Amino acid sequence: MKTVDERTKTNLEIILTFPSQESLIIIPRLVISGLLSNYKITLEEIENTKLLISEAINLLIDKTHYNNITLKISLEDKQNTILLRTIITSKTSKYILQNLSKSGLTIHILSYLCSKFSAKELGEYIEILLEREINRVE
Repeated sequence: MKTVDERTKTNLEIILTFPSQESLIIIPRLVISGLLSNYKITLEEIENTKLLISEAINLLIDKTHYNNITLKISLEDKQNTILLRTIITSKTSKYILQNLSKSGLTIHILSYLCSKFSAKELGEYIEILLEREINRVE
């Protein structure tokens, strides 16, 4: 049986699909919080990462239709950092496109908290890519 230290040294990938509803943003926040609590990182880093995920998902919530949002979380354990790569997708709608064009502050927050951030339209889907390096506590 692997110890906690051995388990956290592996790469991890999780795919989560949930309805596009504001009340359900708590689900990916809890998932990311639970995953990151296995690593030696500060509570501030966990809170910043939860904020990052929430803000990105908020961009894709469609209040006119309840599409699904798919969240793909990848954690790569490096020597002194953890690389978090998140891809969030949802069906494109006029509401989401308008929301993206009016979300300057949210995009500023995402750009600040990420080492890599992009939002693009892929056919009938919108994809948000977030990458964040999280430093370990020594």
